[in-house]
Amino acid sequence: MTALELYKFVTDNDLEYHYIHEPPNVLLFIPTYYLEEWNELLGSHITEDNPIECHMSGGYFCFYMRDICEYFNIYLVEIFGEDVNS
Repeated sequence: MTALELYKFVTDNDLEYHYIHEPPNVLLFIPTYYLEEWNELLGSHITEDNPIECHMSGGYFCFYMRDICEYFNIYLVEIFGEDVNS
């Protein structure tokens, strides 16, 4: 996955996300109807060594994006803007 692919997925699907400031992170909410597309974007190799922590609630899966972005060498600010670091 590239930064552009992730950015387009988040913006094209108008996904909700929230900032966590200590330590800097982003919670990304993926509706269940986007899970297949999300899994294709991530690829199965990301979970080969370590599982990805997520939470499910009310038709959404919530992912902590710092570890996912670091795995793909993507900076959170590239996707979620300067507010991540403030």
